Amino acid sequence: MALALALAADAGCKTETEGEVATAAPVRLGGDRFRVDLFDDDHALGGDQPLVTVVVFSDYSCPPCGRTWKVMDNLVEDYGPDLRVVFRAFTVQSLPRSERAAEAAEAAGAQGKFWEMHRRLFEQGGDYDRPTLRALAEAMGLDVARFLDDLDTGAHAGARMRHRRQAKGLGVTGLPAAFVNGKYLAGYADEATWHGILDGEIAMARELMRQGTPRAQLYATLMRDASTRPVGAAPGEQELRRTLEEQAASPVDVKALRPPDASQRYAVRVGEAPATGAADAPVEVVMFFDFECPYCRRAWEQEVGVLVRSQPDGVRLGVRQLPLEIHPSARGAALAALAAGRQGRFWAMFDRLVAHDAKTSLGRSDFEAYAEQIGLDPAQFLRDLDDPALAQQVEADTALADRLGIGGTPGFFVNGRYLSGFSPGSLTAMVEEEQAAAQALVDAGTPRAEVVDALMKDAVPESEFPNR
Repeated sequence: MALALALAADAGCKTETEGEVATAAPVRLGGDRFRVDLFDDDHALGGDQPLVTVVVFSDYSCPPCGRTWKVMDNLVEDYGPDLRVVFRAFTVQSLPRSERAAEAAEAAGAQGKFWEMHRRLFEQGGDYDRPTLRALAEAMGLDVARFLDDLDTGAHAGARMRHRRQAKGLGVTGLPAAFVNGKYLAGYADEATWHGILDGEIAMARELMRQGTPRAQLYATLMRDASTRPVGAAPGEQELRRTLEEQAASPVDVKALRPPDASQRYAVRVGEAPATGAADAPVEVVMFFDFECPYCRRAWEQEVGVLVRSQPDGVRLGVRQLPLEIHPSARGAALAALAAGRQGRFWAMFDRLVAHDAKTSLGRSDFEAYAEQIGLDPAQFLRDLDDPALAQQVEADTALADRLGIGGTPGFFVNGRYLSGFSPGSLTAMVEEEQAAAQALVDAGTPRAEVVDALMKDAVPESEFPNR
């Protein structure tokens, strides 16, 4: 089931999983207050003891969000210490460019330049590949090595995911979304509208202070009695008509995927994926792998690696990259392996990455060290590591996994038959079944090099995979 991020001319971007989009309505402030907790590591503009606190959820790929933040900058200038505006990232799950941008802002923030990166990202307009982010970091005078290492290790993925969980818990479905002293405002509003909203909240805050509430306790006082239920269908969300699928492949909500049918064969082949084993092997295994997944590591160490090393002529193994969001360093590791592959050393890097201490995160410094250890040209490795083509390869593998309905790692296709996860002996047993079927074909006269094609001649084609 596609998770669409769409654009509306006035209301903004929206994440939808299913159901009807809210009917178009003028942007206005809701009457209820909702509890929106603040975090110690928040990035905020304006006063430390404001009369009004605005928490804004946004995505750097959403143009109306960018327009909203321009308004916020002006409002902070107008209201000074009476206003505080707090940033929240609400990225579209499984849309890597949004996630990368949010983490890039946090990485710049770790060097004291969050807001400069924040504004540059909106100005950039949605092109958040690695070379672009690196160029922004260089232009800002950041410690680029540290910045890139933070991206590779997922150092700030936790903050991004915390923001997303808060948004989902609040029931936010549209972007931009703001909570004004806890009151929900969905969609883009112009500066004049915001002035009216803020003036009303300031008057309310001054009345609370007149009644004895200390200025420093205003927000806490309002939150104490605020609702903890989700906002639900809120006013201000307009029907969204243009989708980002015009610009990028539609991301997929993994939780809604239909898994492969274990009784079927699927047209999943090694293709151009990194592979080992004889090209004419009668059994072809495609493994979807995450370098930070403990089950993937265990599967490789206990069974998969043993199998391919012991039967180099009988089994061909191809590796597809499936870095999961819960493993922040996995995507960088996938890129490092593919970059090493350009110098013919994919498997050497693969072994180093799998052997890395699971208690510590993987980062750019690790990749560079491993590249040196396995004899790579270091300059070429770094160029390849930052090449958008490799990022696209990872995203293509992930999209393939989504279409197939693979909800976790490891996942295997053995001559097109699906095996989910790692259970000791299961893969070997399936390989042996396929070897027996292959031998029967060979005995009947099928050339060895054509056995896999023969076994998969009726496989489900990609156009009919379980998910679109």
